[in-house]
Amino acid sequence: MFFAALLLAVAGSVVYHLSIKQMPQALNPFFSLAVSYGLAMLLCLAGMWWLPAGQRGMSALNWSSLGVALGILGIEMGFLLAYRAGWNLGYAALSSNVLSTALLLPLGYWLFREQVSPARLAGLGLSLAGLWMMLRFR
Repeated sequence: MFFAALLLAVAGSVVYHLSIKQMPQALNPFFSLAVSYGLAMLLCLAGMWWLPAGQRGMSALNWSSLGVALGILGIEMGFLLAYRAGWNLGYAALSSNVLSTALLLPLGYWLFREQVSPARLAGLGLSLAGLWMMLRFR
């Protein structure tokens, strides 16, 4: 399940980026996202019977659902507008992921006591250097 979950996220990310880049330019971005959210909600409701474990009551939720909603809106609106502004698929996705990692690595340590090792810092440094090279020499 460890690697299968990551492969699912990668597959979803590829479908997401290919799809959102093809959104019609004249379409209101909030309308397009609202339709996408509606379709996603239907898929999630159907998925509750596919993975029936866990509580389904509203009382089991906390503030994190609002945070996820705001994060989803920010990610999707950001990518939609970036692609409309002319960003390439690879540049936008990699830039977002590398910069997000640069923020999440210290936040993970500070909020959740996740370990930061020299190897992880070196990997982040290589990622930032690669991002700099990719954007500088495009």
